[in-house]
Amino acid sequence: MPAARTAPQGTAGRRIAGRRPPGPRGLPLLGSALDFRRDPLGTFLAAWREHGDLVQFRGPVPVVLVTHPDHLKHILADRFENYPHPDDFNRKVGVSVGQGLVTTEGEVWRAQRRTVAPTFRREPLEQFAGVMVDSTAGMLDRWERLARHEEVIDARTEMQSLTLEILARCLFRADWSNDALSLGRAVAVQLEHINSKLIAVADIPERVPTPRNRRFRAARALLDDTVYRLIAERRRLPAEEEAQDLLSMLMRTPDPETGQLMTDEQLRDQVMTLFIAGHETVAATLSWICHLLSTRPAETERAREEVLSVLGDRPPTMEDLPQLKYLKLFIQEALRLYPPLWQVARMPREDDTLGGYHIPAGSFLLLSTYITHRNPEFWDNPEGFDPLRFTRERSAGRPRYAYVPYVGGPRNCVGLAFANMELTIVVASILQRFHLDMVPGHPVVMQPDISLRAKHGIRMTLRRVTDRGPAAGTAAAAGPAARREPAPEPVPAGDAEPAAGCPYGHGQEPAGAAAP
Repeated sequence: MPAARTAPQGTAGRRIAGRRPPGPRGLPLLGSALDFRRDPLGTFLAAWREHGDLVQFRGPVPVVLVTHPDHLKHILADRFENYPHPDDFNRKVGVSVGQGLVTTEGEVWRAQRRTVAPTFRREPLEQFAGVMVDSTAGMLDRWERLARHEEVIDARTEMQSLTLEILARCLFRADWSNDALSLGRAVAVQLEHINSKLIAVADIPERVPTPRNRRFRAARALLDDTVYRLIAERRRLPAEEEAQDLLSMLMRTPDPETGQLMTDEQLRDQVMTLFIAGHETVAATLSWICHLLSTRPAETERAREEVLSVLGDRPPTMEDLPQLKYLKLFIQEALRLYPPLWQVARMPREDDTLGGYHIPAGSFLLLSTYITHRNPEFWDNPEGFDPLRFTRERSAGRPRYAYVPYVGGPRNCVGLAFANMELTIVVASILQRFHLDMVPGHPVVMQPDISLRAKHGIRMTLRRVTDRGPAAGTAAAAGPAARREPAPEPVPAGDAEPAAGCPYGHGQEPAGAAAP
Protein backbone atom coordinates (compact mmCIF):
# COMPACT_ATOMS: atom_id res chain seq x y z
CA MET A 1 0.00 0.00 0.00
CA PRO A 2 1.44 3.40 -0.91
CA ALA A 3 2.49 5.82 1.75
CA ALA A 4 0.15 8.66 2.72
CA ARG A 5 -0.44 10.90 -0.27
CA THR A 6 0.60 14.53 -0.44
CA ALA A 7 -2.10 16.98 -1.43
CA PRO A 8 -1.58 17.95 -5.08
CA GLN A 9 -0.95 21.64 -5.71
CA GLY A 10 -0.15 23.78 -8.71
CA THR A 11 1.74 27.02 -8.92
CA ALA A 12 -0.81 28.56 -6.57
CA GLY A 13 0.30 26.16 -3.85
CA ARG A 14 2.72 27.12 -1.12
CA ARG A 15 6.30 27.13 -2.51
CA ILE A 16 8.81 25.61 -0.13
CA ALA A 17 12.22 26.67 -1.36
CA GLY A 18 14.59 23.78 -1.85
CA ARG A 19 12.14 21.12 -0.65
CA ARG A 20 12.32 18.18 -3.04
CA PRO A 21 10.20 15.02 -3.22
CA PRO A 22 11.34 12.06 -1.11
CA GLY A 23 13.00 9.06 -2.69
CA PRO A 24 15.47 6.20 -2.30
CA ARG A 25 19.06 7.07 -1.47
CA GLY A 26 20.56 4.64 -3.94
CA LEU A 27 24.30 4.20 -4.41
CA PRO A 28 26.93 6.96 -4.26
CA LEU A 29 27.12 8.77 -7.61
CA LEU A 30 25.02 6.12 -9.39
CA GLY A 31 21.90 6.62 -7.28
CA SER A 32 19.18 4.30 -8.61
CA ALA A 33 20.76 3.86 -12.06
CA LEU A 34 21.59 0.18 -11.56
CA ASP A 35 18.09 -0.56 -10.23
CA PHE A 36 16.63 1.05 -13.32
CA ARG A 37 18.91 -1.02 -15.50
CA ARG A 38 17.80 -4.23 -13.81
CA ASP A 39 14.09 -3.57 -13.49
CA PRO A 40 12.58 -0.13 -14.26
CA LEU A 41 8.96 -1.11 -13.59
CA GLY A 42 9.77 -2.87 -10.32
CA THR A 43 11.96 0.04 -9.19
CA PHE A 44 9.20 2.56 -9.86
CA LEU A 45 6.57 0.45 -8.09
CA ALA A 46 8.71 -0.13 -5.00
CA ALA A 47 9.59 3.56 -4.70
CA TRP A 48 5.96 4.61 -5.15
CA ARG A 49 4.79 2.22 -2.45
CA GLU A 50 7.40 3.50 -0.03
CA HIS A 51 7.49 7.23 -0.79
CA GLY A 52 4.13 8.18 -2.33
CA ASP A 53 2.97 9.87 -5.50
CA LEU A 54 6.04 12.04 -6.09
CA VAL A 55 9.43 10.32 -5.90
CA GLN A 56 12.84 11.73 -6.72
CA PHE A 57 15.54 9.28 -7.79
CA ARG A 58 19.18 10.17 -7.50
CA GLY A 59 21.65 9.35 -10.22
CA PRO A 60 23.63 10.81 -13.12
CA VAL A 61 20.34 12.42 -14.17
CA PRO A 62 17.92 12.99 -11.24
CA VAL A 63 14.44 11.75 -12.15
CA VAL A 64 11.10 12.67 -10.56
CA LEU A 65 8.42 9.98 -10.79
CA VAL A 66 4.89 11.42 -11.10
CA THR A 67 1.80 9.22 -10.64
CA HIS A 68 -1.11 11.09 -9.03
CA PRO A 69 -3.99 11.97 -11.40
CA ASP A 70 -4.06 15.58 -10.18
CA HIS A 71 -0.37 15.96 -10.92
CA LEU A 72 -0.82 14.42 -14.38
CA LYS A 73 -3.67 16.83 -15.08
CA HIS A 74 -1.51 19.76 -14.00
CA ILE A 75 1.36 18.72 -16.27
CA LEU A 76 -0.55 17.41 -19.29
CA ALA A 77 -3.44 19.86 -19.37
CA ASP A 78 -3.41 22.82 -16.99
CA ARG A 79 0.18 23.90 -17.69
CA PHE A 80 1.09 21.76 -20.67
CA GLU A 81 2.96 24.64 -22.34
CA ASN A 82 5.40 24.61 -19.41
CA TYR A 83 6.03 20.88 -19.78
CA PRO A 84 7.41 19.99 -23.24
CA HIS A 85 9.21 16.80 -24.08
CA PRO A 86 12.88 16.79 -23.12
CA ASP A 87 15.06 17.94 -26.01
CA ASP A 88 17.02 14.70 -25.88
CA PHE A 89 13.87 12.64 -26.46
CA ASN A 90 12.92 14.74 -29.48
CA ARG A 91 16.44 14.44 -30.87
CA LYS A 92 16.65 10.67 -30.50
CA VAL A 93 13.22 9.95 -31.92
CA GLY A 94 13.58 12.68 -34.55
CA VAL A 95 16.40 10.84 -36.35
CA SER A 96 13.67 8.52 -37.58
CA VAL A 97 10.39 10.46 -37.66
CA GLY A 98 11.76 13.94 -38.37
CA GLN A 99 9.78 16.95 -37.22
CA GLY A 100 6.36 15.35 -36.83
CA LEU A 101 3.72 15.64 -34.13
CA VAL A 102 5.76 13.60 -31.63
CA THR A 103 8.96 15.64 -31.80
CA THR A 104 7.90 19.28 -32.20
CA GLU A 105 6.91 21.92 -29.66
CA GLY A 106 5.30 25.33 -29.48
CA GLU A 107 3.86 26.98 -32.57
CA VAL A 108 5.36 24.38 -34.93
CA TRP A 109 3.48 21.65 -33.07
CA ARG A 110 0.27 23.68 -32.89
CA ALA A 111 0.28 24.28 -36.65
CA GLN A 112 0.82 20.59 -37.30
CA ARG A 113 -1.91 19.59 -34.88
CA ARG A 114 -4.39 21.99 -36.51
CA THR A 115 -3.60 20.53 -39.91
CA VAL A 116 -3.48 16.83 -39.03
CA ALA A 117 -6.36 16.59 -36.52
CA PRO A 118 -9.25 16.97 -39.03
CA THR A 119 -8.06 13.90 -40.94
CA PHE A 120 -8.30 11.75 -37.81
CA ARG A 121 -11.80 12.69 -36.73
CA ARG A 122 -14.29 9.87 -36.60
CA GLU A 123 -16.33 10.80 -39.66
CA PRO A 124 -13.46 10.92 -42.21
CA LEU A 125 -12.07 7.68 -40.79
CA GLU A 126 -15.24 5.63 -41.23
CA GLN A 127 -14.27 4.83 -44.82
CA PHE A 128 -11.31 2.80 -43.48
CA ALA A 129 -13.40 0.34 -41.46
CA GLY A 130 -13.60 -1.91 -44.50
CA VAL A 131 -9.80 -1.98 -44.78
CA MET A 132 -9.54 -3.04 -41.14
CA VAL A 133 -12.14 -5.77 -41.61
CA ASP A 134 -10.51 -7.06 -44.79
CA SER A 135 -6.96 -7.15 -43.41
CA THR A 136 -8.12 -8.90 -40.24
CA ALA A 137 -10.09 -11.45 -42.28
CA GLY A 138 -6.94 -12.21 -44.26
CA MET A 139 -5.01 -12.88 -41.05
CA LEU A 140 -7.80 -15.06 -39.67
CA ASP A 141 -8.01 -17.07 -42.90
CA ARG A 142 -4.32 -17.83 -42.48
CA TRP A 143 -5.02 -18.76 -38.85
CA GLU A 144 -7.55 -21.31 -40.10
CA ARG A 145 -4.76 -23.16 -41.90
CA LEU A 146 -2.49 -22.92 -38.87
CA ALA A 147 -5.24 -24.21 -36.56
CA ARG A 148 -5.76 -27.29 -38.73
CA HIS A 149 -2.10 -28.18 -38.29
CA GLU A 150 -2.05 -27.19 -34.58
CA GLU A 151 0.72 -24.69 -35.22
CA VAL A 152 1.74 -22.05 -32.65
CA ILE A 153 1.51 -18.31 -33.31
CA ASP A 154 3.20 -15.39 -31.58
CA ALA A 155 0.43 -12.87 -30.93
CA ARG A 156 2.93 -10.02 -30.68
CA THR A 157 4.34 -10.71 -34.15
CA GLU A 158 0.90 -11.32 -35.62
CA MET A 159 -0.48 -8.05 -34.29
CA GLN A 160 2.56 -6.07 -35.42
CA SER A 161 2.14 -7.38 -38.97
CA LEU A 162 -1.61 -6.80 -38.97
CA THR A 163 -1.52 -3.23 -37.65
CA LEU A 164 1.27 -2.28 -40.04
CA GLU A 165 -0.72 -3.66 -42.97
CA ILE A 166 -3.86 -1.81 -41.87
CA LEU A 167 -2.00 1.47 -41.43
CA ALA A 168 -0.17 1.18 -44.73
CA ARG A 169 -3.34 0.30 -46.66
CA CYS A 170 -5.15 3.25 -45.07
CA LEU A 171 -2.24 5.56 -45.87
CA PHE A 172 -1.49 4.40 -49.39
CA ARG A 173 -4.44 2.26 -50.53
CA ALA A 174 -3.48 0.29 -53.66
CA ASP A 175 0.16 1.36 -53.58
CA TRP A 176 0.86 -0.68 -50.45
CA SER A 177 1.03 -4.21 -51.81
CA ASN A 178 4.15 -3.73 -53.92
CA ASP A 179 6.17 -2.44 -50.96
CA ALA A 180 4.68 -4.52 -48.12
CA LEU A 181 7.55 -6.81 -47.24
CA SER A 182 10.41 -4.34 -47.51
CA LEU A 183 8.44 -1.57 -45.80
CA GLY A 184 7.54 -3.82 -42.89
CA ARG A 185 11.14 -4.82 -42.32
CA ALA A 186 12.31 -1.21 -42.53
CA VAL A 187 9.76 -0.06 -39.94
CA ALA A 188 10.89 -2.85 -37.59
CA VAL A 189 14.51 -1.70 -37.92
CA GLN A 190 13.49 1.90 -37.16
CA LEU A 191 11.62 0.87 -34.01
CA GLU A 192 14.51 -1.24 -32.80
CA HIS A 193 16.95 1.61 -33.40
CA ILE A 194 14.85 4.10 -31.42
CA ASN A 195 14.44 1.66 -28.53
CA SER A 196 18.20 1.11 -28.48
CA LYS A 197 18.93 4.85 -28.45
CA LEU A 198 16.56 5.45 -25.56
CA ILE A 199 18.25 2.87 -23.33
CA ALA A 200 21.84 3.33 -24.53
CA VAL A 201 24.52 4.28 -22.03
CA ALA A 202 26.36 6.04 -24.86
CA ASP A 203 24.43 7.46 -27.80
CA ILE A 204 26.53 6.79 -30.92
CA PRO A 205 25.67 9.25 -33.73
CA GLU A 206 24.08 7.73 -36.83
CA ARG A 207 26.99 8.90 -39.00
CA VAL A 208 29.31 6.43 -37.25
CA PRO A 209 29.29 3.31 -39.50
CA THR A 210 28.45 0.67 -36.89
CA PRO A 211 26.46 -2.35 -38.14
CA ARG A 212 23.34 -1.09 -36.33
CA ASN A 213 23.71 2.40 -37.78
CA ARG A 214 24.20 1.03 -41.29
CA ARG A 215 21.01 -1.03 -40.96
CA PHE A 216 19.17 2.00 -39.64
CA ARG A 217 20.32 4.32 -42.41
CA ALA A 218 19.47 1.76 -45.09
CA ALA A 219 15.98 1.25 -43.62
CA ARG A 220 15.39 5.00 -43.32
CA ALA A 221 16.53 5.54 -46.92
CA LEU A 222 14.17 2.84 -48.18
CA LEU A 223 11.24 4.35 -46.26
CA ASP A 224 12.10 7.83 -47.48
CA ASP A 225 12.33 6.67 -51.09
CA THR A 226 8.99 4.88 -50.83
CA VAL A 227 7.12 7.68 -49.10
CA TYR A 228 8.51 10.47 -51.30
CA ARG A 229 7.72 8.41 -54.43
CA LEU A 230 4.13 7.95 -53.32
CA ILE A 231 3.82 11.65 -52.48
CA ALA A 232 5.13 12.58 -55.95
CA GLU A 233 2.69 10.17 -57.61
CA ARG A 234 -0.19 11.74 -55.69
CA ARG A 235 0.85 15.25 -56.68
CA ARG A 236 0.78 14.29 -60.38
CA LEU A 237 -2.78 12.99 -60.18
CA PRO A 238 -5.72 15.23 -61.09
CA ALA A 239 -7.91 16.00 -58.11
CA GLU A 240 -10.73 13.79 -59.37
CA GLU A 241 -8.37 10.79 -59.57
CA GLU A 242 -6.85 11.12 -56.10
CA ALA A 243 -6.99 7.98 -54.00
CA GLN A 244 -9.19 8.22 -50.93
CA ASP A 245 -6.49 7.42 -48.42
CA LEU A 246 -4.85 9.12 -45.44
CA LEU A 247 -1.95 10.42 -47.53
CA SER A 248 -4.27 12.20 -49.95
CA MET A 249 -6.35 13.56 -47.08
CA LEU A 250 -3.25 14.94 -45.38
CA MET A 251 -2.01 16.44 -48.66
CA ARG A 252 -5.17 18.41 -49.35
CA THR A 253 -5.97 19.57 -45.78
CA PRO A 254 -4.79 23.14 -45.15
CA ASP A 255 -3.89 24.72 -41.83
CA PRO A 256 -7.25 26.29 -40.90
CA GLU A 257 -5.54 29.47 -39.65
CA THR A 258 -2.96 30.06 -42.39
CA GLY A 259 -4.40 28.13 -45.33
CA GLN A 260 -1.01 26.53 -45.96
CA LEU A 261 -0.73 22.96 -47.19
CA MET A 262 1.98 20.61 -45.96
CA THR A 263 5.22 20.37 -47.91
CA ASP A 264 6.60 17.04 -49.10
CA GLU A 265 9.00 16.97 -46.14
CA GLN A 266 6.21 17.70 -43.66
CA LEU A 267 4.08 14.94 -45.19
CA ARG A 268 7.01 12.54 -44.96
CA ASP A 269 7.49 13.33 -41.26
CA GLN A 270 3.81 12.81 -40.46
CA VAL A 271 3.72 9.51 -42.34
CA MET A 272 6.87 8.31 -40.55
CA THR A 273 5.39 9.37 -37.21
CA LEU A 274 2.32 7.26 -37.92
CA PHE A 275 4.43 4.27 -38.93
CA ILE A 276 6.81 4.42 -35.98
CA ALA A 277 4.63 5.74 -33.16
CA GLY A 278 1.17 4.84 -34.45
CA HIS A 279 1.06 1.18 -35.30
CA GLU A 280 3.36 0.03 -32.47
CA THR A 281 1.05 1.19 -29.67
CA VAL A 282 -2.00 -0.50 -31.21
CA ALA A 283 -0.02 -3.68 -31.90
CA ALA A 284 1.16 -3.84 -28.29
CA THR A 285 -2.39 -3.40 -27.00
CA LEU A 286 -3.77 -6.08 -29.30
CA SER A 287 -1.09 -8.55 -28.23
CA TRP A 288 -2.00 -8.05 -24.56
CA ILE A 289 -5.68 -8.43 -25.43
CA CYS A 290 -4.85 -11.77 -27.06
CA HIS A 291 -3.20 -12.77 -23.79
CA LEU A 292 -6.33 -11.78 -21.87
CA LEU A 293 -8.58 -13.69 -24.30
CA SER A 294 -6.74 -16.81 -23.18
CA THR A 295 -6.35 -16.15 -19.47
CA ARG A 296 -9.69 -14.51 -18.61
CA PRO A 297 -12.28 -17.06 -19.81
CA ALA A 298 -15.43 -15.72 -18.15
CA GLU A 299 -14.94 -12.17 -19.42
CA THR A 300 -13.85 -13.45 -22.83
CA GLU A 301 -16.95 -15.58 -23.26
CA ARG A 302 -19.21 -12.70 -22.23
CA ALA A 303 -17.54 -10.55 -24.90
CA ARG A 304 -17.82 -13.37 -27.46
CA GLU A 305 -21.50 -13.89 -26.67
CA GLU A 306 -22.15 -10.18 -27.29
CA VAL A 307 -20.20 -10.21 -30.56
CA LEU A 308 -22.06 -13.28 -31.86
CA SER A 309 -25.39 -11.80 -30.77
CA VAL A 310 -24.74 -8.54 -32.63
CA LEU A 311 -22.85 -9.86 -35.66
CA GLY A 312 -23.57 -13.52 -36.03
CA ASP A 313 -21.04 -14.70 -38.61
CA ARG A 314 -20.97 -11.55 -40.76
CA PRO A 315 -18.11 -9.03 -40.69
CA PRO A 316 -18.44 -6.03 -38.35
CA THR A 317 -19.39 -2.63 -39.71
CA MET A 318 -19.12 0.87 -38.29
CA GLU A 319 -22.83 0.73 -37.42
CA ASP A 320 -22.22 -2.32 -35.23
CA LEU A 321 -19.50 -0.85 -33.06
CA PRO A 322 -21.74 1.18 -30.69
CA GLN A 323 -23.67 -2.00 -29.91
CA LEU A 324 -20.56 -3.82 -28.69
CA LYS A 325 -20.80 -2.23 -25.26
CA TYR A 326 -19.18 -4.95 -23.18
CA LEU A 327 -16.38 -5.38 -25.69
CA LYS A 328 -15.63 -1.68 -25.30
CA LEU A 329 -15.33 -2.16 -21.53
CA PHE A 330 -13.08 -5.20 -22.10
CA ILE A 331 -10.73 -3.14 -24.28
CA GLN A 332 -10.73 -0.24 -21.81
CA GLU A 333 -9.70 -2.59 -19.00
CA ALA A 334 -6.95 -4.09 -21.16
CA LEU A 335 -5.61 -0.58 -21.76
CA ARG A 336 -5.70 0.10 -18.02
CA LEU A 337 -3.61 -2.94 -17.16
CA TYR A 338 -1.27 -2.63 -20.13
CA PRO A 339 -1.12 1.04 -21.16
CA PRO A 340 0.91 1.18 -24.39
CA LEU A 341 2.50 4.47 -23.30
CA TRP A 342 3.47 3.13 -19.90
CA GLN A 343 5.38 6.32 -19.09
CA VAL A 344 5.86 9.71 -20.70
CA ALA A 345 8.64 12.23 -20.21
CA ARG A 346 8.30 15.95 -19.59
CA MET A 347 10.73 18.73 -18.58
CA PRO A 348 9.44 22.05 -17.14
CA ARG A 349 10.60 25.28 -18.76
CA GLU A 350 9.95 27.22 -15.54
CA ASP A 351 10.02 26.39 -11.83
CA ASP A 352 6.76 24.90 -10.57
CA THR A 353 5.22 23.30 -7.48
CA LEU A 354 3.61 19.85 -7.25
CA GLY A 355 2.15 18.50 -4.04
CA GLY A 356 3.96 21.13 -2.02
CA TYR A 357 7.35 20.22 -3.51
CA HIS A 358 9.53 22.51 -5.58
CA ILE A 359 10.08 21.30 -9.16
CA PRO A 360 12.93 23.33 -10.71
CA ALA A 361 13.03 24.18 -14.40
CA GLY A 362 14.91 21.48 -16.29
CA SER A 363 13.85 18.67 -13.96
CA PHE A 364 13.37 15.32 -15.66
CA LEU A 365 9.83 14.08 -14.97
CA LEU A 366 8.54 10.62 -15.77
CA LEU A 367 4.76 10.30 -15.65
CA SER A 368 3.95 6.64 -15.04
CA THR A 369 0.52 5.76 -16.38
CA TYR A 370 1.28 2.13 -15.46
CA ILE A 371 1.32 3.08 -11.77
CA THR A 372 -1.51 5.60 -12.03
CA HIS A 373 -3.71 2.80 -13.37
CA ARG A 374 -2.86 0.67 -10.34
CA ASN A 375 -3.46 3.20 -7.57
CA PRO A 376 -5.92 1.61 -5.08
CA GLU A 377 -7.13 5.07 -4.17
CA PHE A 378 -8.98 5.10 -7.53
CA TRP A 379 -9.19 1.43 -8.55
CA ASP A 380 -10.64 -1.47 -6.55
CA ASN A 381 -8.53 -4.62 -6.83
CA PRO A 382 -6.17 -2.77 -9.18
CA GLU A 383 -4.29 -5.86 -10.40
CA GLY A 384 -7.50 -7.70 -11.22
CA PHE A 385 -9.16 -7.79 -14.64
CA ASP A 386 -12.66 -6.31 -14.29
CA PRO A 387 -14.17 -4.65 -17.38
CA LEU A 388 -17.29 -3.62 -15.44
CA ARG A 389 -15.24 -1.09 -13.45
CA PHE A 390 -15.72 1.17 -16.51
CA THR A 391 -19.51 1.23 -16.33
CA ARG A 392 -21.02 4.67 -15.75
CA GLU A 393 -22.03 3.81 -12.20
CA ARG A 394 -18.63 2.55 -11.08
CA SER A 395 -16.75 5.31 -12.89
CA ALA A 396 -18.65 8.08 -11.09
CA GLY A 397 -16.26 10.28 -9.14
CA ARG A 398 -13.09 8.81 -10.61
CA PRO A 399 -10.67 11.58 -11.65
CA ARG A 400 -10.33 12.05 -15.40
CA TYR A 401 -6.56 11.62 -15.27
CA ALA A 402 -6.71 8.39 -13.28
CA TYR A 403 -7.03 6.69 -16.70
CA VAL A 404 -4.67 7.91 -19.41
CA PRO A 405 -3.64 4.99 -21.67
CA TYR A 406 -2.91 7.33 -24.58
CA VAL A 407 -2.02 10.36 -22.41
CA GLY A 408 -4.33 13.36 -22.14
CA GLY A 409 -4.53 17.10 -22.50
CA PRO A 410 -3.88 19.07 -25.69
CA ARG A 411 -1.14 16.62 -26.71
CA ASN A 412 -3.33 13.56 -26.44
CA CYS A 413 -3.13 10.91 -29.16
CA VAL A 414 -4.38 12.44 -32.42
CA GLY A 415 -5.17 8.96 -33.75
CA LEU A 416 -7.38 7.92 -30.83
CA ALA A 417 -10.54 7.43 -32.95
CA PHE A 418 -8.57 5.40 -35.51
CA ALA A 419 -7.03 3.23 -32.77
CA ASN A 420 -10.34 2.59 -30.99
CA MET A 421 -12.04 1.63 -34.26
CA GLU A 422 -9.19 -0.71 -35.14
CA LEU A 423 -9.07 -2.35 -31.71
CA THR A 424 -12.81 -3.03 -31.70
CA ILE A 425 -12.94 -4.43 -35.25
CA VAL A 426 -9.91 -6.68 -34.80
CA VAL A 427 -10.94 -8.10 -31.41
CA ALA A 428 -14.56 -8.65 -32.50
CA SER A 429 -13.35 -10.51 -35.60
CA ILE A 430 -11.06 -12.74 -33.53
CA LEU A 431 -13.83 -13.56 -31.07
CA GLN A 432 -16.14 -14.60 -33.90
CA ARG A 433 -13.76 -17.24 -35.19
CA PHE A 434 -11.19 -18.37 -32.61
CA HIS A 435 -10.47 -19.40 -29.07
CA LEU A 436 -6.90 -18.49 -28.10
CA ASP A 437 -4.91 -20.69 -25.70
CA MET A 438 -1.57 -19.75 -24.18
CA VAL A 439 1.22 -22.26 -24.76
CA PRO A 440 1.78 -23.90 -21.34
CA GLY A 441 4.96 -22.79 -19.64
CA HIS A 442 5.73 -19.94 -22.04
CA PRO A 443 6.97 -16.95 -19.99
CA VAL A 444 4.97 -13.76 -20.49
CA VAL A 445 7.26 -10.98 -19.33
CA MET A 446 6.56 -7.26 -19.62
CA GLN A 447 9.26 -5.35 -21.47
CA PRO A 448 9.05 -1.56 -20.96
CA ASP A 449 10.36 -0.16 -24.24
CA ILE A 450 8.77 2.83 -26.00
CA SER A 451 5.55 0.84 -25.61
CA LEU A 452 4.83 -1.91 -23.09
CA ARG A 453 5.61 -5.10 -24.98
CA ALA A 454 5.93 -8.82 -24.21
CA LYS A 455 9.65 -9.56 -23.96
CA HIS A 456 9.44 -13.15 -25.21
CA GLY A 457 6.33 -12.74 -27.31
CA ILE A 458 2.93 -14.27 -26.54
CA ARG A 459 2.86 -17.81 -27.91
CA MET A 460 -0.59 -19.25 -28.46
CA THR A 461 -2.48 -22.08 -30.10
CA LEU A 462 -5.73 -21.63 -31.99
CA ARG A 463 -9.10 -23.38 -31.81
CA ARG A 464 -11.87 -22.48 -34.17
CA VAL A 465 -15.06 -21.40 -32.42
CA THR A 466 -17.02 -23.94 -34.46
CA ASP A 467 -14.79 -26.72 -33.08
CA ARG A 468 -16.48 -26.36 -29.68
CA GLY A 469 -19.93 -25.19 -30.71
CA PRO A 470 -21.35 -21.70 -30.16
CA ALA A 471 -20.21 -19.76 -27.15
CA ALA A 472 -22.85 -19.55 -24.45
CA GLY A 473 -21.10 -17.52 -21.80
CA THR A 474 -20.32 -20.57 -19.68
CA ALA A 475 -17.16 -22.45 -18.84
CA ALA A 476 -18.64 -25.62 -20.31
CA ALA A 477 -19.29 -23.96 -23.65
CA ALA A 478 -15.85 -22.42 -23.73
CA GLY A 479 -14.00 -25.73 -23.53
CA PRO A 480 -10.98 -26.69 -21.44
CA ALA A 481 -9.29 -23.32 -21.74
CA ALA A 482 -12.18 -21.64 -19.94
CA ARG A 483 -12.43 -24.23 -17.19
CA ARG A 484 -8.83 -24.10 -16.11
CA GLU A 485 -7.54 -21.68 -13.51
CA PRO A 486 -6.44 -18.29 -14.91
CA ALA A 487 -2.77 -18.15 -15.87
CA PRO A 488 -0.39 -16.13 -13.72
CA GLU A 489 -0.13 -12.43 -14.47
CA PRO A 490 2.74 -11.24 -16.66
CA VAL A 491 5.70 -10.12 -14.63
CA PRO A 492 7.93 -7.09 -15.12
CA ALA A 493 11.09 -7.92 -17.01
CA GLY A 494 13.29 -7.45 -13.95
CA ASP A 495 11.41 -10.09 -11.97
CA ALA A 496 12.36 -12.73 -14.52
CA GLU A 497 15.80 -11.69 -15.70
CA PRO A 498 17.86 -8.50 -15.93
CA ALA A 499 16.57 -6.04 -18.48
CA ALA A 500 18.98 -4.84 -21.13
CA GLY A 501 20.04 -1.25 -21.29
CA CYS A 502 20.05 1.62 -18.84
CA PRO A 503 17.27 4.14 -18.27
CA TYR A 504 19.81 6.94 -18.19
CA GLY A 505 20.49 7.53 -21.85
CA HIS A 506 23.18 9.76 -23.22
CA GLY A 507 22.36 13.30 -22.17
CA GLN A 508 19.02 13.58 -20.44
CA GLU A 509 16.69 10.79 -21.51
CA PRO A 510 15.88 7.76 -19.36
CA ALA A 511 14.84 4.59 -21.11
CA GLY A 512 11.50 3.96 -22.67
CA ALA A 513 10.08 7.44 -22.20
CA ALA A 514 7.40 7.80 -24.80
CA ALA A 515 5.07 10.65 -25.52
CA PRO A 516 2.39 11.59 -28.01
